[in-house]
Amino acid sequence: MPKTQRLPISVCMIVRNEEKHLAEALKSVCDLVSEVIVVDTGSHDRTMEIAREFGAKLLEFPWQDDFSLARNVALQAASFDWILSLDADQRLPPNSQQTLAAALTSPHMAKIVTICAVADDSANEQLGSYTALRLFRRDAKIRYQGRIHESIAESLLKIGSTEWPDSKITLLDIGYSSADERQRKKDRNLLLLERSRAENPNDLFVAYKLALTLPASRNSERNELLFETINTALVLPEKEIRALPFMHRLLAAAVDAYVEQGRLCEAADIALSLLPRLGSSCYFTAGRAVARTGQTELAFDLLTHYLTIDTQTMDLAVQPDPDANSAEACRWLGWLSHMAGNFSAAGSWFQKALETAKPDQHATIECEKIRINIAMGHLSEASKNIERLFPLATNSSSLFKELMLVSAELSNSIGDQSGARELAQAALSTTDDRAAALLAILELKNGSKNKEQLSELMTALVGRRYDLLAVRAMLATALDMPFTLKMPNAAAKYLSQTLQ
Repeated sequence: MPKTQRLPISVCMIVRNEEKHLAEALKSVCDLVSEVIVVDTGSHDRTMEIAREFGAKLLEFPWQDDFSLARNVALQAASFDWILSLDADQRLPPNSQQTLAAALTSPHMAKIVTICAVADDSANEQLGSYTALRLFRRDAKIRYQGRIHESIAESLLKIGSTEWPDSKITLLDIGYSSADERQRKKDRNLLLLERSRAENPNDLFVAYKLALTLPASRNSERNELLFETINTALVLPEKEIRALPFMHRLLAAAVDAYVEQGRLCEAADIALSLLPRLGSSCYFTAGRAVARTGQTELAFDLLTHYLTIDTQTMDLAVQPDPDANSAEACRWLGWLSHMAGNFSAAGSWFQKALETAKPDQHATIECEKIRINIAMGHLSEASKNIERLFPLATNSSSLFKELMLVSAELSNSIGDQSGARELAQAALSTTDDRAAALLAILELKNGSKNKEQLSELMTALVGRRYDLLAVRAMLATALDMPFTLKMPNAAAKYLSQTLQ
């Protein structure tokens, strides 16, 4: 493309030791934009040589453990109307010229770009995606902030820019295709986030990102930081809360942390308290949290309302609950219907869930349908469906455990308690306490006095739903242990019925 036809865009990059990826990144944009600015932060490979080969404006800036400082050096050097912020392991897909040109016709100060993590340059295998403010006008007042997970959002808000529409532009990111590279970046980010937290103890975004970056070995610290952060956010004025695009994901993470401690009532209360201030994108988070407490009518209202929302029109600057999707909402509506004894409605909801489910969701939903067969006494049909799914479990540990569990439930329903125990034990996992609950019920109904065994089940049983929390309360009583968690009303009712 002749230079006179190039788009009025300055591509701004910061790099260090990126000889492996830089050429492909530059190749994807150099014929489309008016200039490319590369800020090198200390390379000792061919990175700078490659930048020069592509005619980039090359600057050197010593790395100071601060992404914003380096990115702002590039912004300062830009000379065209628009900025496209690009990483060395990202690239613009072929045939993006018209989309990019159309995005520049907008009167807005900034636009959202979708970044797709892919396994390689072919983009055949997507590892996930997220949105970010990567296309924006050149303006001295628009600058990055934050040592890590840097963003221009705060500076945009300060100049009154609050609408950031979808640019329809996609960037392919191959930087996370290697497990070693993912771990290296995670370790680097953790160090910078801990430093940022020490420097900015009142920054909610830094606290939130640090909590999600902490390794599993520091899970207790992670949860406490999430609780502290969400409770700080609760007292903010509505205008300030709505200006924080990460609030929806912070809420989802905090709700999950409460659930992982069996604190179901607190999870629901937090979600409901923020729902009026955060709006439609939180209906799933609140609906699922309420469903876990057994408030069927309210959960139905919230989840069915979520299903009426056109997610395509939602503000892309908002980072929603990562679990929110129509299949998962339908699955919870099916589970609520099942627990209420409305098996026909439950089956319909599970079938509807399958219509929009991703491949990794199918196993769980299919097993929920089998549970409907069991509840209705259609045991032969349940058995046939289990047999139908077993060949698919050879390459899926999650499906195998799910089938073990539903097979245990089937065995229990026909009075084969020995078989039920064996199958539930095979399904037992610290990440899914349903098997532990079934084993606990079997032991308690038989009057087990094996304290060691019951203690092990107590450890495995978190209580992520009201029915499971009720079983945990039973175990606490059997072990003469105090039970301090608040019991939802539905759990107390379930407790009174289960051991009859």
